[in-house]
Amino acid sequence: MDGRNAISFLRNRVIYITVLVLLVLFTLVIYSFAVGNMDTESAKVYLQALTGIATLALLYYAYFNVASRREEDVAQLELAVRPIFIWELQVDGNGAVLTYKTIKHPLYDFKAVLELSGKRMAVEEQHLDVSESNPNANRSEDVTHFIREALGSAKQSTLYILFAYHSEVGGRYEFHFTKEVVKKGKGFIFQHRKIISAKYPWRNKAVRFED
Repeated sequence: MDGRNAISFLRNRVIYITVLVLLVLFTLVIYSFAVGNMDTESAKVYLQALTGIATLALLYYAYFNVASRREEDVAQLELAVRPIFIWELQVDGNGAVLTYKTIKHPLYDFKAVLELSGKRMAVEEQHLDVSESNPNANRSEDVTHFIREALGSAKQSTLYILFAYHSEVGGRYEFHFTKEVVKKGKGFIFQHRKIISAKYPWRNKAVRFED
C-alpha cells in the first residue's frame, strides 16, 4: 500500500479508530474510579471531556458522509449529461483556425481564452448544440491576426488556452492547455499540445497534470 492509499484508508476509517480509542479511554476512567485511583470529580471531568470529543467526532463523520454523498450524486448526474468537447488548432494556408464542437450533449456559457506573449483573445458563446444532430454547430474561429500580432518578431512561443463551459444541469467545466507556436515562412506550425489542468463540477479542486 503506497502513501496515498494509506492516507485514504485511514481517512475512511478515522471514525472507527476514534470510537475505539474513546471506548478504551472510557474504560480506563471507569476502571481508575472503581479501584480508587480517581475521585468522583476527576472522573466526571474526564468523562465529560471524552463525551465532548465523541460528539465532535460524530458530527465530523456526519459532515464527511454528507459531503462525500453530495460529490457522488453530482458526479452521477453530470456524467449523464456531460458534454464531450473537441477542439483543434489548425494551420489554414498561411493562417490559423481554432475549431471546436461538442458531441453527445450540448454545452452552455462557453468561453475560450487564448493568451500568447502577453496578449489575449476571447471567444464566447451562450449555447453550443450537439454536432451529430446539427452540423451547423461546428465552430471555426480565425485566429491568424491574433497569433501573428502576438508573436511579433519572435520565432516561437507558448500559447495558453482556457476552455470553460457549463453542462445542461449547470456544472462548470474548465480546462487549461498549452501549445507551442512556431513561425514557418509566412505561416505557423502548432505542436506539443499539452493539458495543464482540468476542473470538474464534482471536484472541489482542479486536477493538475504533471510532466
